Amino acid sequence: MSLGLWSVPVVVHWWARRRRPPKCWRLTGLALGLVVAPASLGLYALYYLSPWTAPLGIVGLLLVGFHGWPGNDLAIKVGLVEARTVVQGVEHLYIALLNAPIWSILYGVVGWAIDAARSRRSARVAATEGRP
Repeated sequence: MSLGLWSVPVVVHWWARRRRPPKCWRLTGLALGLVVAPASLGLYALYYLSPWTAPLGIVGLLLVGFHGWPGNDLAIKVGLVEARTVVQGVEHLYIALLNAPIWSILYGVVGWAIDAARSRRSARVAATEGRP
């Protein structure tokens, strides 16, 4: 299930590229931010599957370490998760729900910056070619 989450930003990018080209990257960033924390956990689970998937699991471990801490710290501060314990069961859901707005805003802003740069570049090219 968690590995299937990686398809969400891919589908959103495909849709936005055809339907909303000026907002393609901000929508993709928003979608990536919504799913990156639980999808990283699913990628980390590949470490235990077989020796051939272990390198992907190591990448997942790095991604979980990077994307998991804000939600984990916030969950501890609001009392959803106990400090210095192993996260298990529904606690993963709490952390993922707290991570989603954090990372979707961050990746959405990065996507907005890419869209703005692409818009400026296309406007500059249109101006040099004499197009309106």
